[in-house]
Order: sequence, then structure tokens, then C-alpha cells
Amino acid sequence: MSRRSPIRENVFYSVLDYASQPALMLVATPILLRHLGVQQYGVWMLVNSIAATASGLGGGFGDGATKYVAMYRGQGDRAGVIRSLGAVLAIHSALGSVSALVMIGLAPWLITHVFAVPPTLREVGIAAVRISAALLFVRFVESVFVAAIRGCEHYKPTVILSVLARISGTASAVALAASGHTLVAIFQATLIIAAVSSAAQAWLAQKLLQANMGWRTIDLAAGLREVFSFGAFTWVKSSFGILSAYADRLLVAGVLGAGPLAYYALCNQLTQPVPALVAAAFNFIFPNFSAQVASGSTKQTHHRYRSANALVLLSTVLVCTILIGGAIPLLRLWIGPAFAAQYHDLLRIVAVGNCLLALSVVPQYAALAFGRARAMAVVNLAAGALSLPGSYYLMQRFGVVGAGLGKVIAGLVFLSTFGVAQRAINSLKQSQQATLERSATETLLDFAR
Repeated sequence: MSRRSPIRENVFYSVLDYASQPALMLVATPILLRHLGVQQYGVWMLVNSIAATASGLGGGFGDGATKYVAMYRGQGDRAGVIRSLGAVLAIHSALGSVSALVMIGLAPWLITHVFAVPPTLREVGIAAVRISAALLFVRFVESVFVAAIRGCEHYKPTVILSVLARISGTASAVALAASGHTLVAIFQATLIIAAVSSAAQAWLAQKLLQANMGWRTIDLAAGLREVFSFGAFTWVKSSFGILSAYADRLLVAGVLGAGPLAYYALCNQLTQPVPALVAAAFNFIFPNFSAQVASGSTKQTHHRYRSANALVLLSTVLVCTILIGGAIPLLRLWIGPAFAAQYHDLLRIVAVGNCLLALSVVPQYAALAFGRARAMAVVNLAAGALSLPGSYYLMQRFGVVGAGLGKVIAGLVFLSTFGVAQRAINSLKQSQQATLERSATETLLDFAR
């Protein structure tokens, strides 16, 4: 089999992985809205946003598993692969535990005092946050095994497991909502499904990496030092990346309430698949570029980087044009004419913001593969520092539309990742040229001797 075939297969399954959740929610949302109501649906989105924020603030080391598994696999170092996986697993288990305990302790304060949750839904909201805390821990652990499998550029089995879990979770949510159950029952079912999925991913990673005999001999301290040298910056990147990915929803809930959050989340559901699908299609860049740089294949890496950016630009402009031009008919068909008449401008603004984020996906993956985690952390910090205060100010003037404008600010900041990636490429070229010149000089000296 040629090298191109596995990459195409990985792209297909990565797109399937990312596309499955928004596709399922597009189908399920009208049903869930009808049975849960706007307020309870908004509380569901709020709880998911709280969990996602905690995930970003506590996680971020998963990229270290992908990078080092890919790097050591490229070098043929099986011990290094197992050492890196063990280190990231230890870190994520600890951070997941802390994040879950903090969420459980803060649940009453968050639902009662921080966010504008209706009094009739506060008890349900508190219970849902606490169940989602346990769910968060399970997903912390699962993400390590998924990242390691991706580091092996072996996407098919892990994606199949993930998609089956999402289908089961969405189907159970629809069935429970239709039968009159609250969010508590929905989160309980989701937790059970996630635990089964996590166990299956762990088994798959151990089988693929052949790690069953190597755990007792690994130098965990060395693995932790190595992973922290890269993962500390991806942790910062992840933490501040959350500020532009999910904190906007928390801000909407805190300033405007659960109802407006439901409408904002609905517009995001239609447009967020754009950067998500781009990230899925080009997810292979991170492990592939990491392995190629480790083996010295920088020329092919640069060619793929340019081709990927050109393809993303063309597809994103096309999709953005469709979303802006078809905002009213899309919303009318999906939710109804009243929603379309009131929120079509919000959809257009959110579409622009998410499409800007889509343009920056390829340079973000490339920058991480080239070891520019520190620079990416700075970019994410800048995006959050500018977009969140901007969103708050704009919401005071324009309501929920201001949150969409804040997403546009974040998208514009993320375009700076092109400069980060290009500087990394130039540095690699100079390093390779210096190596070639040094090798040629040494060859001439050897010949002269």
C-alpha cells in the first residue's frame, strides 16, 4: 500500500469523527427543543460549556501524547512511545480528578449565583453539573488513548468507537427527553456510555502500541520531564483556547441568561462544523509532520503545508458564502420561521467568526508539529484576552449579536498563526541547509586526508 493511501483513509475517518457529532445534533436539536423547552435546552448547553471549559483548563497534554508517540514511532523507539503514553496518562488522570472535584464543589454556586438559570431548573442544573464532572474525568483519560492512537496515524478503529458512542449518546438523549425525563437522566446515560467507550479505547491503544509488557520498566520521571517541556505550553494553549471556544457561551449565560444562550448555541451548531471539519480533514498534519521532521523530510512537509492551506481557503470561502447568503432559509427549514426572522443576522456573524477560525487550523497543526507550542500559547492568550472583554462590551450594546462579534475578533487574532508556522518552516530550512553544508565540508576534509 502506498503512503498516500493511509493518509487518505485517516482523513476520511477523521472527518467522520468530527462530523458525526454536529450531524447528529442537527437532526436531534428540533426534537430536543420541543421536548425539553428553550430554557432547559439552554441549561444543557450551559452545563456542556462548563465541562468543556474545565476540560480545556485542566487538559492540553494530549497533544504531547500525539507528538511524542509519533516522534518515537518515526525513530523506531518503542520504549519512548510507552514512556510518553504513561507520562501523559498520569498527568491527565491527576488533572481530571482535580477538575472533577472542583466542578462538584462549585456546582451550587455556579448554577445559583453566577449564571442566570431559572429557579425551577436550578436543582436539575446542579445535579447535571456534578454528573458531568464524573463524565469529564472519564473523557480526560479517554483522550490520552485516542491521542496516542492518532500518534500512530491509525484512525479507523478509534473513530468507529467514538462514532458509535456518539450515536448511542444522542439516541438516548432523544429517547429520554421524548419520554419526559430531565437533563439528569440524560447525563447519567451519557456517563455510562462514555465509560464503556473509554475502556474500549484503552484496550485498543494497548493492543496497537503493544504496551502490555512495557509498563513496569518505563522511566516515568523522565517521561514526565519530557512531556512537560512540550505539554506545558500546549496546556497554556488549550487553556486560553477555551476562552475563545466555550467561554463566550458562559458569558452569554452569565449576562443574558439560559434562553439567549440556547439561541446562540443553535447558531454555533450550524457554523461550528466548518472549523471542526477542517480540523478533522487535516488532523493528520500534526502526527505526520512530527514524524517527517524527525526523519528529516522537510521538503515534502512544506509542499503539503502549502497545498493544505490553499484547499482550506477555497472550501472555507465557499461554505461561508453559502451560510451568509442562505441564513434565513437555513434557519427557517431547521428551527422555524420565527427563529429565522429574529436571529439570521446572528447566524451570519457567527459564520464569519467560525470561518476565520477554520482558516487558521492548518498553521496551528503545523506550528505544533514544528515545536512552536509556546508561540501558539501566546496566540491563544491574545485571542481570549481580546475577544472576551470585547464580547462583554458588545453584548451590553447589541445583545446576543455582540457574542457573535466577539467570535469574529478571536478569528482575526488566530490568523497570526500563519506567521508562526512560516517562521518555523524558515527555521527548519535554514537548519537543514546548514546540516547539508556541514556534511559537505566534512566529506571534502575526509577526502583531502
